[in-house]
Amino acid sequence: MRIDIEPNETFLKAASFVIHTDRPIFLTGKAGTGKTTFLKYIQKNCPKKMAIAAPTGVAAINAGGTTLHSLFHLPFGTYLKDYALRWDESDNHIYNRHRLLSKLKFSAEKRSLIQELDLLIIDEVSMLRADMLDAIDDILKSVRRDMRPFGGLQVLFIGDLYQLPPVVKASEWTFMQEIYRSPFFFDAVVMTELQLIQIELKKIYRQSDDNFINLLNSIRNNCCSHEQMSLLNSHYQPDFKYTEQESYITLCSHNAQADQINRKKLQELPGSTIAVEALVKGDYSESAYPTENILQLKKGAQVMFIKNDKGLDRRFYNGKIGYIKAISSDKKIIHVNFTDGSQDVEVSKEEWKNIKYNYDTAEDKIKEETLGTFSQFPLRLAWAVTIHKSQGLTFDRAIIDAGAAFAPGQVYVALSRIRSLNGLVLKSQINASNIFTNKDVLTYSENILPENKFDSVLRESQQIYLMNLLLETFDWSELVERTEAIIENSKTSNIADKDTASEFLKVLLIAINMHQEVADKFKTQLRKLITDSANIDFNQIEDRTQKAADWFINKLESQTINPLENHIKLWAAKKRTKKYIETLKALLVDNYRKLSRLKKCQEISVALAKDTDISTILNQANEFHSIGITVDQSVEKVTKATKGETKNISLTFFQEGKSIEEIAKIRGFTEGTIINHLASFIGTEVQAEQLMDAKKLEIILDYMSKNPTHKTADIKNELGLDYSYTDIRIAQQVRSSAHSPL
Repeated sequence: MRIDIEPNETFLKAASFVIHTDRPIFLTGKAGTGKTTFLKYIQKNCPKKMAIAAPTGVAAINAGGTTLHSLFHLPFGTYLKDYALRWDESDNHIYNRHRLLSKLKFSAEKRSLIQELDLLIIDEVSMLRADMLDAIDDILKSVRRDMRPFGGLQVLFIGDLYQLPPVVKASEWTFMQEIYRSPFFFDAVVMTELQLIQIELKKIYRQSDDNFINLLNSIRNNCCSHEQMSLLNSHYQPDFKYTEQESYITLCSHNAQADQINRKKLQELPGSTIAVEALVKGDYSESAYPTENILQLKKGAQVMFIKNDKGLDRRFYNGKIGYIKAISSDKKIIHVNFTDGSQDVEVSKEEWKNIKYNYDTAEDKIKEETLGTFSQFPLRLAWAVTIHKSQGLTFDRAIIDAGAAFAPGQVYVALSRIRSLNGLVLKSQINASNIFTNKDVLTYSENILPENKFDSVLRESQQIYLMNLLLETFDWSELVERTEAIIENSKTSNIADKDTASEFLKVLLIAINMHQEVADKFKTQLRKLITDSANIDFNQIEDRTQKAADWFINKLESQTINPLENHIKLWAAKKRTKKYIETLKALLVDNYRKLSRLKKCQEISVALAKDTDISTILNQANEFHSIGITVDQSVEKVTKATKGETKNISLTFFQEGKSIEEIAKIRGFTEGTIINHLASFIGTEVQAEQLMDAKKLEIILDYMSKNPTHKTADIKNELGLDYSYTDIRIAQQVRSSAHSPL
């Protein structure tokens, strides 16, 4: 039968740790406790920008993600961060930090993806090696330019350490053991830098027999009693035979053994074998095939479903055993019947995807791109299957041959696939050596967060998370880095009016650097206010945050957003600027996103000061993770800078020695507009003679003194075409200035 798992209290609190805190989490649990369901729940309900990855291709496909090697371009070898390479054949399989990072060939898109991630989920973490986790840590620190563990990225580890362990060759362990106590992920160097929260899902949905559950727990913990071993071995039946109606499956340690049993059983059936070939499109590694590329089937063959039925009726599930009743002549439909009274089903081909993740700048979301697909019937021959391929499956009846070939943890995996002892048959007896559990795993598993501490740790973590969101809102480093990157790229770009564009970017960077300088000072002040998490003055935080956000919103609009808008509009009409314009639009979106986060930051600080219910505040915080803004929307939303601010920008250019003509080009305004900006500073920062001819100014001022009641139009008409309205306004500013130069 299919296992339906309803989220329990531990499940939901674990989910809240992932969704509403930034703490690293290790979600574990015995077989059948709902770890896969938890992964799907987070995938559906967490608003954070996430990527799902696993150590192997099959595990990645099952998790709906990609491999860690693909996501991070990990080397196939051993990673020893500070290893002194000899640079010869003796260590060509070893990577230190320098070799690892020097070989990284990340595209700009991949770097953007990694920088924008909020959450990395690593499934089947029991198979993840410690050295590979350290490699991931160093890659993240480098790409994200953040020396916190994993570059400040939240990581969710999912898995059961009592199941399949990491694969390490003896030759690799010779080098690794100098640094690592064990090859398990928890002994990675980076794990010593973390305050990892370990949560265990305890409710078992797969088994309901208390004796069997207790037996499995004892096997996990290396503490089987004599009575339990006797109970287990009472199922030893070396000559066991079964009928088709009983639907037993044999669990083996190696592929060759399972293949041999399946071939033999298939040959014993009457009739011809029918070959059903998969359809493989694009990039899809053979090592990640969920079933055979060519299924060899016959009428009467025992098969296992390897996918859940997506239909409303849920007619089959991952691991359900059935029999081939018929195969249509065009090989498009396979009829499968069951011996448990279930209704026969018509099975069509299913599609599995090999995906990669991309960051969508406009929508501020991580999106999946399909690289390749594998289309095949969701079936495999099932007289026998390997322990490895049985992970996550549930069987009513199974035959286990726990011989010497079984690795540590495999006996537990095999036994925990079965719903009850009534469905167990042992082909060989099990002794203590078969059920050895690694002592490092036993020791590490003692660090589970007690359930009576869930609420207090969760509340504290949520509060820290909200404070960190406020701090991150005032982090300007990303805007600085992206602006610097545009400037660097523009040096080698063949864009129109390059010198003027360079001047614009230079002034833009000056403004953004100034924002960063002020933001860094404010963050220092804010950190002092939130250092004592037990006595935080939220009213003071609100007051400071509101004022700071108002200041930055004003500066963003006047000193970056509006100038960018004007510059983009001006340069869009020029030739050879398409790529340049696209980079500027992306920067504009980043600035608008920062603007939105500042406003959301204000909302959260108000809610905290009002002691609003924490769930309401956390829902507001969810909006931080995905702020979709397109360039078209940003154009519509542009808020004009206040007159004082836009005048200040023109003044800054003028004081740097730029001509009025140059300033007009950079800012996308007319020369008259720039002169009007500068005229407002006459008597303080600017002399009138810098803006117009001194003789003309004297004539206008003389006329004004003799005709004080005349309006601007009257003066213009009287003085004639040689005098512009701008000239007259400059003279008027001189007259009104308390510091007239005349």
